[in-house]
Amino acid sequence: MRTITDITGKPIEVGNLKKAIRQCKLCLDSPYKMASGHTVGENHRFMLIQLEEVRRETKNNKSIRAD
Repeated sequence: MRTITDITGKPIEVGNLKKAIRQCKLCLDSPYKMASGHTVGENHRFMLIQLEEVRRETKNNKSIRAD
């Protein structure tokens, strides 16, 4: 399980990377404001960047092990 942070710094545990990425993509355009003043879309965009980095690292580690 991986841990990322949301735009406010709150840790979020990610169990299924593929589902988390899909959920973030679905919410990118959300205009609703959070208590922090950011929109839900901004928060999901912030988390998506981290999730895509985790996915790249995972792919790189798998390709290194295959060699």
